[in-house]
Amino acid sequence: MCLNGPRRRGTLGGMSSLLWVTVLASTMLAGAQGTDDAMALLRKAESIADTTNNWRADVVERFQTSGRGMNLQDEVHIKIAAQAPLKVRRENSDGDQTVLVCDGAEGFYSGDGHSYYRISPEVTPDCNLPLSRFYQLRKDPASVSIVGRDHVSLADGDRACEVIRVEWKLAMVHIVRTMCIDPASGLILRDVAENEDEGTGMRLVVTTTFSSYESNPTLPPDAFKFSIPPGAVEAKPPN
Repeated sequence: MCLNGPRRRGTLGGMSSLLWVTVLASTMLAGAQGTDDAMALLRKAESIADTTNNWRADVVERFQTSGRGMNLQDEVHIKIAAQAPLKVRRENSDGDQTVLVCDGAEGFYSGDGHSYYRISPEVTPDCNLPLSRFYQLRKDPASVSIVGRDHVSLADGDRACEVIRVEWKLAMVHIVRTMCIDPASGLILRDVAENEDEGTGMRLVVTTTFSSYESNPTLPPDAFKFSIPPGAVEAKPPN
């Protein structure tokens, strides 16, 4: 009996150790797979955006700036149509009344409806708007992980999406973007970008949500025609 007791305890102890190692290994493997899945999804979004030059969308951007006794909020609704080469129409409403139109040969910008100025599409970055430039994704993140699942309501119905958290650590700025990506299309349906300046303590959160989206749309002939606002005067572009 005395000999059997230690054997049982030794066997149970070995089984417990083995079980713990198995659970730990499974957890580590699941974490690694989760990181791999998140990175693969991010790379798919980047790849799709890099090859999407003709697109149309309705977007809502919400801004919150906080720090040093400041807490400012704003919301802008944006209609965007982009077509390579150098054709863009971007109209803001609500808190911002900006209009930018590039027709391939000439560009126009109006910030308030009372004045406008001409710009050269060849030297104005805003006249070239592939989806990748709209996303402005940074390379070489410090960490990438899947943090959940969600959905975003578009004009053509709800879209399910995987939520990933991507983190960059720069010299004085900590950036975290939480993106809801449609795994089927690779479209970033919602993006919450948090930028914090570690030196000043200022924090900016920009939430970008698509409410409609279309790749390679059929656009009307006047899609990139600029109409001068009634009574607006032509001004000189800023230096």
